[in-house]
Amino acid sequence: MLIFGKDILNQKIITADNEESKTKVDDLLLNKKTYDLDYLLFVEKNPEKYDDQNRVETSLDNVVNSSGGQTAMNTPPVTAEDTISKSYDKKTRYVSINDVTELTERYVKISGVDQQLHDPVDSIATSAIIGKKVKTDSDETLGKVIDVVIDWDNRRVVGLALADGFWAKLVSEENRFLCLEETMDWGPEEIIVPNHFKDHLVDSVNEIRG
Repeated sequence: MLIFGKDILNQKIITADNEESKTKVDDLLLNKKTYDLDYLLFVEKNPEKYDDQNRVETSLDNVVNSSGGQTAMNTPPVTAEDTISKSYDKKTRYVSINDVTELTERYVKISGVDQQLHDPVDSIATSAIIGKKVKTDSDETLGKVIDVVIDWDNRRVVGLALADGFWAKLVSEENRFLCLEETMDWGPEEIIVPNHFKDHLVDSVNEIRG
C-alpha cells in the first residue's frame, strides 16, 4: 500500500490503554541509506514546576542537529508564541516504527509506551527533506520535494513527490514522482542524485515500484 507522508503527520497516536491521547505524529524519520522508516517523532509537553519569564524553548535542537544537520528544519521553528512565558517542559520522543500496530485515517496505534529519547543519528526527518531541490550530478534540477511516498507494507520510503523542474518543461502538469533506488547525497540545501535518476521519474504514484 502506497501512502503519502502527509497521511501520517498530525495523526493521533493511541495505545491499547489510552485511546483518548492528544499526542500527534509530528514527524517521520527514515534511514539515510536504506530509506526504511525508523521512527515516528512526537513532542511531549509536561507541566513545569517553575515558569521562567520570557523563556525560549530549545528542547527540539537535538533533532535538528542529529537528524538533518545544523541547517535543517526537522521540527517546527521557534515562533513568537514560544518566547512568551510557558509552563511546559517539552521532550522530543521517538517511537520505533516496529511498534506501530495499526494505521487508519484517524489514528496511529502503537504497542506499549516505551518511547526512546536518544538521538537517531542515522536517520533524517521528512520535514528536513520537504522543500529541498533535487538535482543531478550535472546540476540539472529535477524538482522540489513536496512530499514522500511510503510503501507502508514494507515500512519504507520508495519515492519523492516533486513539483517544478525537469518535468515542468515537458508536460503541463507540474507534480511528478521520483522513484528511490539508490543512496543519495542528502545535502543541507539540496539533494544530489546520479544523472540517470531522470530515468526514475514517473507521472503517477502508482508507477512507483515498492
